[in-house]
Amino acid sequence: MIWAVLAGALGIPIWLIVGALLTVFLSRRALKGQEDTFAVSIRRAGESKWPRTVAYARCLRGVLVVNRGVALLRTSIHEVDRVLEVVINPPPRKPADAVGRLLTTSDGSSFEVAAAATDVSRLDALDPG
Repeated sequence: MIWAVLAGALGIPIWLIVGALLTVFLSRRALKGQEDTFAVSIRRAGESKWPRTVAYARCLRGVLVVNRGVALLRTSIHEVDRVLEVVINPPPRKPADAVGRLLTTSDGSSFEVAAAATDVSRLDALDPG
């Protein structure tokens, strides 16, 4: 519906709208289709609410790479120093069978990460100790 308003009222060409939607869809599909990518919910330690949207992460040699946003273009890179098990209460909406980990990064910041029970071993592998 919003696309009809953009096209009609603002005079944005329909091909531009379709192109933007196609770009978003294809970039999400390409990232989610990678073999080592898994769904996570991530928040700073101490925050009370989980984000509404799911992010996608990859673990590469002690580094957690997280992609967020509509087209998954917002990328954050976290060098992990320590991984601890944490009980998440209340759990996020996604992933459904979430298991919590507390990640401490090299700059001293901490993040709570909720990943599916099948993917939590990838987070545990980030722990250098």
